[in-house]
Amino acid sequence: MIIVEKGESPLILCLPHTGVDVPPAVEKRFSATGRLQADISWRLEQVLDIARELDATIIRSTISRYVIDVDRPADQAEDPDVSPRESLCPLSTLDLKRIYQADEEPGPIEIEQRKLLFYQPFHKALEEQIGRLRRQHDEVVLFDCQSMRSRIRGFLEGELPVINIGTAHGQSCSEGLKSTFVGSFAGLSGFSVAVDEALGGSYITEKYGAPADGLQSLTLVIAQRVYLRHESPPFEPDKARIARLKTALIDGFSRAIDWTKSESHLANSNEVTQPTLGEASLADADGASPQASDTTKWTPYPLVAE
Repeated sequence: MIIVEKGESPLILCLPHTGVDVPPAVEKRFSATGRLQADISWRLEQVLDIARELDATIIRSTISRYVIDVDRPADQAEDPDVSPRESLCPLSTLDLKRIYQADEEPGPIEIEQRKLLFYQPFHKALEEQIGRLRRQHDEVVLFDCQSMRSRIRGFLEGELPVINIGTAHGQSCSEGLKSTFVGSFAGLSGFSVAVDEALGGSYITEKYGAPADGLQSLTLVIAQRVYLRHESPPFEPDKARIARLKTALIDGFSRAIDWTKSESHLANSNEVTQPTLGEASLADADGASPQASDTTKWTPYPLVAE
């Protein structure tokens, strides 16, 4: 199911990896590791349950990224050189453990079926909301919001900073917006921030970001230690940590909305973005929209195993 909560501000929060639904015909072919779904953006929808405060539009899929990753190019399934963890329908976890039992991986026909059922409706819904808001605002800001474990062997070097911002190395959003959002975390104890480093920007960010045309796009990846009690099953949320993170994000997103309306920005709307790398680092922490008015539902047809 694609869940859309419509808001009227120029802010879109896209959550491609919070879904945990797996059709039974697929789940029975998963390995024990695959059933854990360790690479999901666990409980992030609880952190970003802030639509009313921001009058933001929220779009999320309830389908697991292990079924199909809507934040990958649609033609990536056809590329034999792609890592199994980066496939459109992943074959391994981010730390390269098998998702499927032996000889149970999806074949071309099944992948096409998953694209039709889950991938295309997600991007259609996202494009519809982008179009709706661009008709109302000079600038629209799209955040591709994700979270992941702080340490993933073979995928991350060391510990993931708390806040990771990707702009396709300066190509998907204006420098002024990036600086505005990054600056909202300055002085906050326990929030390390990295920009265009290990995670330089997602497919959604690169696909939709067009700052010269008024569509700003950023990837936001949050380290799960900042809002979960443990980064392992059952991925239990920590209410106090979530409340603190929500406060910080509401401030950052509010500044992004204000930036779209600022006179100084509008006067320089032809600004050319230059790639910038940077990191603002602090000590690590341990420690209003109407209800969804249109929801696109998918029918769980059996997915064939080839």
